[in-house]
Amino acid sequence: MELEKLKEIWTSLDNRMQQQEVLKTTLIKEILISKSDKALSRLINYSYFGIIICLIAMPILIWIYSRYGVFADSPMKIIVLIVAIFTLFGIITGIIQILKLHKIDFANPVKGNIYMVENLNIYNKRTLIYSYVFVLLLFLALGCVVLLSHINFEPWRWVAFITGFFTFIFGAAWEYKRIYRRNFNSILKSLEELKELEETE
Repeated sequence: MELEKLKEIWTSLDNRMQQQEVLKTTLIKEILISKSDKALSRLINYSYFGIIICLIAMPILIWIYSRYGVFADSPMKIIVLIVAIFTLFGIITGIIQILKLHKIDFANPVKGNIYMVENLNIYNKRTLIYSYVFVLLLFLALGCVVLLSHINFEPWRWVAFITGFFTFIFGAAWEYKRIYRRNFNSILKSLEELKELEETE
């Protein structure tokens, strides 16, 4: 009788431990999915913000371009036109990124999500590199235009130009590290942990 009772107690304890292990695993999964979802939402919101900024900038650039006259032979006109084309490029790449981000569904298999996030991360890095290089070249071109055209550039304008240049450098570094790299790494890390949990089950 005592042996049977011990067996029942042991079976009961074993069942409880298994239930607790299942609950623990489920809770960890929910935390990881919630963490990934928040990081994904930040990326989506930031992409929408970027598109809105570009849409606001576009009519301003068109107004600046038209101010110099349709047939005016002005280097500034060419630079403004290039910036407008770049802004259009930003809108298109932003829309593509949002569409790709919305395809990520954490209810789907983990391996598929890891593949999608890794591909999107590569796409994002390439787009950012092209964008940053373009803006740096644009700053360089603008500086050359001012120097070669012998425009009387007041000291405060040079200060504003140099300040804008370094603001862009720090802003780009912050955007890449704090917005994109941080959130993509967070999603990938959570998905890898989810994959490990599924493999151990």
